[in-house]
Amino acid sequence: MTHATTPISALEQRLLAERVRQCVPLRHPAFGKLLQLLSIEATDTVPTAAVTVGARSRMLINPAFVAQRCRTDAHLSMLVMHELYHVLLGHTRMYQRPTLAANWAFDCIINAQLCRLHPEVEFTSFFSAGAAPEGPWSLIGPPAGWPAAARYAPGALGDVHRRLYDDASTTTADLFALLDQMAVTLDVDVADADRLLGNHDQDAEAEGPEGGDPLQSDPDLMAEVRRIVARWPMVERREGADDGGASTCERSSLRRHGAARRAVRALLRAAAFGTNGGPWVRRPVETDVFTPLPQAGDRRAHLQRLMGAEPLWWQGHLMQEGRQMAGQVAVYLDVSGSMADWLPVLLDALTESAALVQWPLFGFSTEVHPVTRADLADGRFRSTGGTHIGCVARHLIASQVKRAVVITDGDVQAIPTALAERLRRARPRVRVGLLDGCNGRFCASLGWPVTAMPALDR
Repeated sequence: MTHATTPISALEQRLLAERVRQCVPLRHPAFGKLLQLLSIEATDTVPTAAVTVGARSRMLINPAFVAQRCRTDAHLSMLVMHELYHVLLGHTRMYQRPTLAANWAFDCIINAQLCRLHPEVEFTSFFSAGAAPEGPWSLIGPPAGWPAAARYAPGALGDVHRRLYDDASTTTADLFALLDQMAVTLDVDVADADRLLGNHDQDAEAEGPEGGDPLQSDPDLMAEVRRIVARWPMVERREGADDGGASTCERSSLRRHGAARRAVRALLRAAAFGTNGGPWVRRPVETDVFTPLPQAGDRRAHLQRLMGAEPLWWQGHLMQEGRQMAGQVAVYLDVSGSMADWLPVLLDALTESAALVQWPLFGFSTEVHPVTRADLADGRFRSTGGTHIGCVARHLIASQVKRAVVITDGDVQAIPTALAERLRRARPRVRVGLLDGCNGRFCASLGWPVTAMPALDR
């Protein structure tokens, strides 16, 4: 979509930028810091507003839209924070070519979160004015009468709308399922598409190195985004290559899967032993022995002595040094939201191959957390929901790990260049177990060999 451009005066640019910086509520000082890292530009190249991130991060705002829909600072603050939330939630990175349905789902969730933060009518009326009276497009604004006496539509539509605006919350997957259940297809040509906020054109300006994570080109902006998200409890579940939230304790059931067990065992043995059987190490080995010396654990001999017979031999255990192959390897398991279907199978497979694991193993999302043997057997781990392989790279370097296995779906964001160089100098030997049908591009630049995991339906 193209838009006719009209020259905008320097005075109009300055006045709009000052108003934007002053409209963010004081209760969110973090957003003020984020705005300081963005240049604010008035332009008619976008229909409402947009944030471009990269080497030169900018917030673009259409002054005609502001004059029409944002006459109060409360409405302008909702528009500004709506655009910032798209960046914070990783929507600008989860889909390189988002569909209209995805953009609708993102706007439904963001608008609901902002309304719950600011339930006063002077704020929520901004979204109410853009919502349809019924149907899927009614979900981009609060229900009539909310929050004191909300009137929800009947059926599945009303149920999803209710979860958007109460503490239960909902996800993009729930919204996509609602469209399927209602047999509704959102058409890009329908007039309702204009209800979306921001620049949702597929040809929207994007920056960043070779299609990678654009925020990597602006480390200051990325650092501030991570600090905000780490303190932000608003979204309970995140998925894919986003920045996650605060880490929470999670639990997954274990499910036996024969092919996955064999694949994980083979992956761990290949990483631990290599093609030549692995290095030999000296370590204490317990050996069963017969000895004339009394042994506390030999119940048979004790019973003989109680019956008046002196045992000739006692059965016991002797510790002696022996040579064994060093058969343990550090394991990093992706526990982000996108791994939910696989975790029951992988947790079971790692439990079965516990002897090959260097304990504790590590679960990673955007942070690395240890998982003990007891945690693993019980399916317990910590996760932020998002994913970034950079936390694994930093842990490998800091822990001086020599041999490791990373099991992931590959949706992990790119490692910054400086960190990747430090990792190469540390020279850990890493093998990657990549889930069936997933992309392992990030492994090529690091020289990490990839083993494909079997499909779940085998």
